[in-house]
Amino acid sequence: MPDEIKTTTPSLQEGIFISYRRDGSSTFSSILYYELCKYFSAGIIFKDAVTLKPGTDFKKEIEQALDHSSILLVLLDKNWAQLKNDNEEKKLFEENDFVRQEIRTALEKNIEIIPVLFENGRMPGVNELPADIQEFCNKQAFTIHIDSVMQDITGLVQHIRSKKRFLYDEKSITGAYERMIKDPIGSIKKGFQENANVFKKDFNYLKKFIGKYKK
Repeated sequence: MPDEIKTTTPSLQEGIFISYRRDGSSTFSSILYYELCKYFSAGIIFKDAVTLKPGTDFKKEIEQALDHSSILLVLLDKNWAQLKNDNEEKKLFEENDFVRQEIRTALEKNIEIIPVLFENGRMPGVNELPADIQEFCNKQAFTIHIDSVMQDITGLVQHIRSKKRFLYDEKSITGAYERMIKDPIGSIKKGFQENANVFKKDFNYLKKFIGKYKK
């Protein structure tokens, strides 16, 4: 008997939210996004530059994405806590700073937070953060090393996949392939059943269509 197959489809509580600074993190965030898409449906992965469409209210979209997420990946390079605005003030201390808001919301909603350190990034000290997100300092980080970037990203993906709710996302290429390997007979039966339902629906539609013109 094959092991029980646990499937995942995009739901309101299974999103993966990527929080990053466009100054310094854009390239790495894109690499991470596309690696995640190999294993999970793109519909459950939020990255603003990809997900947000022209004309949408980006503030509302970000809020909704966080409501639908169970994991927040916060990307930190070596300058993350020190970045300043045009007034030479640290961005994290701006009340409307999006990264600060994303972390604060995740803390309030008990969303799992994984700090992802890359390019010599480090976890900030308590005094480097505003009071409302200082709890972020207690989160265990995942490190992406300069000499093993892709290998470490794969490790991060596997860590996320190890959680029950993320096993076998059949809307991703890898998920469908793994289901076939794990349960080939069940996968074939499932494929036939899905096709049979489509054929049945088409047949009934055609039958009604012909019946209309016979009268």
